[in-house]
Amino acid sequence: MTEKLNSANESSSKPGAGKNSDTGLDAKPETALEQSPVLQRGSTRFPGQILARVTAAGWRWGGDRRSVASFVGRWSAHLAIVALALLLGLVGRIALTPIDVVGFSGPRSISLPAAAEPVAAPASLDIGNQVAFELQLPKAVVRQANPLTMIPERVRLNVITYTVQDGDNVFWIAEQFKLSAYTIVWSNMETLQGSPWLLQPGLTLAILPVDGAYHVVMVGDTPESIAESYEVSADALYNTWNTITQGQSLTEGILLVIPDAIGADFEWEPPPPDPVAPAIGLASASWGYCGDTAVSGYGANGWFILPTGSYGVSGWTFADPRNPGHIGLDYRCSLGDPIVAADAGVVVWAGWNGGYGNLVRVRHGNGYETYYAHFNAYAVSCGEPIYQGQILGYCGTTGWSSGPHLHYEIRYNGVPQNPRLFEP
Repeated sequence: MTEKLNSANESSSKPGAGKNSDTGLDAKPETALEQSPVLQRGSTRFPGQILARVTAAGWRWGGDRRSVASFVGRWSAHLAIVALALLLGLVGRIALTPIDVVGFSGPRSISLPAAAEPVAAPASLDIGNQVAFELQLPKAVVRQANPLTMIPERVRLNVITYTVQDGDNVFWIAEQFKLSAYTIVWSNMETLQGSPWLLQPGLTLAILPVDGAYHVVMVGDTPESIAESYEVSADALYNTWNTITQGQSLTEGILLVIPDAIGADFEWEPPPPDPVAPAIGLASASWGYCGDTAVSGYGANGWFILPTGSYGVSGWTFADPRNPGHIGLDYRCSLGDPIVAADAGVVVWAGWNGGYGNLVRVRHGNGYETYYAHFNAYAVSCGEPIYQGQILGYCGTTGWSSGPHLHYEIRYNGVPQNPRLFEP
């Protein structure tokens, strides 16, 4: 036994011991893992080596905590960035939904939803004329577009005037200004003399901004007395259109708009004229008013003379077929010819009156009144007593007139009469 051990030691100490006998190179000593029976199996040698190396590395790293902490910190930051990128990509795929577009060549028509639905067109992106992305907008309640702007009607702030044209009547004028026909008459009682049928071209009418009446303040008028006469409260006089204030005394001649007023009664149609002229009759005196001032004069003689001294007619006759509304007779005269009173009486009007132009009215005291229109100049004034044949003025062409002539009217108790029936 001792000899075998010694021979073994001697063989290991000989030169060349530990070398590969075939190559002469030093032989690599085998480790414990290489001597493992597992690694000796040919079919599992490669996976086994990987598992062994990973286990050994983990063993070594477990002994160095600083290295492990550095490694984990560095790679966890990178992994967080990668995860964020993946999340954004996922969200992007949800927000932008691909839509297949076939034959897309231009903008599509979009049907508008109801007013309560959002009015928003989807935005599209053309990619190679194949794919579009529809932007999903949040729903909201929006106001439906209205291309028309409605402007409410506003009440006028002032009184305007209108000149009567051919073919006009009170009802048509009232409709044009959205007023009642009564308002047109009650606002122009002086011009129309309370007789709507006397409307004729050339007359200038006051047009109120609201329904009611237009009052001319007379001497002695108070807000209370005016309100009572028009069946309204006194407060109705203090409005946007009048310049008066409570406690202020009224000035004679100012005009007041009285909303919702009810004026004096009148007839829409004239009473039919008598087929035969009423008897003229004598009168001991004549009387009337100039404004609110009572005036008087001579009484009628009981017959009429020609105001121009001639039977010649130039223009319309009474109730002319060409103009049935003509209630007078147009006598021929030259510019500046004197015009005389057909009978004695008192002047109750001498001034401008719309289509009549310069007008003189004479009241005779027996129910008759005569009109002389289109004067070029006056020879008398209101309130003046006159006798039959006295010059009243001079032939002219003022007002609604196409040339010099005298428009002559005879009225009995306010009803127009045919002057031809009274010619001498």
